[in-house]
Amino acid sequence: MNNFEAPLVNERFEKIISEVEALDIGLDLRRHPELCARLMEIGAHFDDSLHMARIIRAVYGPLQTALGLEDEGPERLMRAAVLHDIGKSGPAGEEGDFNRAVQKLFIPPARPFSPYENSRARTIVEFMASQGWSEPESAEVRAVLEAAGVDPDTRPMIDFWRRHAQWTLDILSPETSPDIDAEVVAAAASHHLYEGRDPLNFLTDLAAAPEQELKMANALEIIDKYQANRVRWARNHEDSLAWLEGVLSKRTDLPPVLAANYRAIIKVLRDSEGLLS
Repeated sequence: MNNFEAPLVNERFEKIISEVEALDIGLDLRRHPELCARLMEIGAHFDDSLHMARIIRAVYGPLQTALGLEDEGPERLMRAAVLHDIGKSGPAGEEGDFNRAVQKLFIPPARPFSPYENSRARTIVEFMASQGWSEPESAEVRAVLEAAGVDPDTRPMIDFWRRHAQWTLDILSPETSPDIDAEVVAAAASHHLYEGRDPLNFLTDLAAAPEQELKMANALEIIDKYQANRVRWARNHEDSLAWLEGVLSKRTDLPPVLAANYRAIIKVLRDSEGLLS
């Protein structure tokens, strides 16, 4: 970092801290500077996480009733929402070229990109081409990925994107503390159970999975997808819920407990239209 970049970085650091403080959820990022730095690196995904947290606050009363959540207030689930995409900054540990490549690949697409084409998962190389990356830019990222054992010609983009759930767990676990307790970490890291991303192995034995952590994770999953519909895909409330219900109706393989939780959360969102912007 040069002398000209430092003031800008400090300004962004303070902005993230102030935005989280404004939520008043008991998450003190000054005590977690590494996490704050990581949140700076995920760009627009952090804004999405703030939006998710606000949705949770708006619907928490009926959500608590529908799922039987133990917390009287929404703060812990909101903390999990703020932190759930932190893995999009790349793997835990010292950051280098691979993390920077991850961050580039996780920037929300500038051009529409469907991860599937005729039921075939499209690759990382196809994603880079679809975004109009220059040859030097693509070659640089390709070289970094290949050095890390990732073949961009064959690795599905959607599979690479979903690796962030494990990275979220690895980044948050060392930060376990009163404001980021084990249930918050578990919920944040398990927000892609629907897609089979299960870093804590909840799906191996659902009967033994911690009930509250599972319910919190399921709430994050559905609210994450709802928020993406509203913001990324510019769908209105009704169309967002119709999409969620349509996707859920096709998953006849889901364990009953997950399907029931997902349906209950979607109903809460449907009944809360006046509370959601």
